Amino acid sequence: MATSSNPDTPTLASGPSVSRCRLDLVGCVAVITGASRGIGRAIALNLALRGCSVLGTCTNETSLELISSVLDSEVTRSYKDTARQRPSRLRIKGLGTIGEMDVQEVQHSLLGNIQTPVMIVDELVRRRLFQPDSRIIYISSVRSKQPWSRQLMYAAGKSAGESLCRTWAQAFGGKEEKYQFMAGTTANAVLVGLTQTEAVMNCGPDMVAEFQKEFFPAQSIPRFGQPEDVADVVGLLCSAEAKWITGSVISASGGGIKIG
Repeated sequence: MATSSNPDTPTLASGPSVSRCRLDLVGCVAVITGASRGIGRAIALNLALRGCSVLGTCTNETSLELISSVLDSEVTRSYKDTARQRPSRLRIKGLGTIGEMDVQEVQHSLLGNIQTPVMIVDELVRRRLFQPDSRIIYISSVRSKQPWSRQLMYAAGKSAGESLCRTWAQAFGGKEEKYQFMAGTTANAVLVGLTQTEAVMNCGPDMVAEFQKEFFPAQSIPRFGQPEDVADVVGLLCSAEAKWITGSVISASGGGIKIG
């Protein structure tokens, strides 16, 4: 989550990389889950390069070294201390193959895709840490629209996350007196397609080939997405220019899912 920025902030450079050279998020703070790898790390880099302070989370202390180059040194030390005192237990085991699930697998999926984002947003609201014109962005998946019997819980969790954004958008935009301290806040889901991350590539060559066979024919741009592709979309939604986009699902799938 990142607070909004000043559209009049000058840029450092022009050209194709201008979006990554703008210091338009100075004074903002982003809380990014899974910031040590893949899409989360790419998002952390995108926002940090634009002057945003980043508080990244990860699942174990070893991963802290992977995000230390992104985070401010004081924040990193503080988070390391917190990690040692309260080690994370969030690990999603299994994605929900129909006929093969147990209660623990269902609970782990709900914890990662629904409970954790809900509790993060709730805690920030409770402590009134959101500022006016803040941004809430949930990372969803093509699975919310394109089901598969081997990812029942994953698809259900991502669909629920998109619903969360619609409710947050309605509550935080400025219509409810209770949340006036964060009026103008937007909430959107970014629907991610087949992306070249460790989580995908570690499935093995046969499964990766199966994914390509499933997804590439539907994509307008038939290639793997890169974490930076998704980060650019998230970065756009964090900008001041995105202030009028809220309660929406934005497809970052190379045209694999066309939402109109």
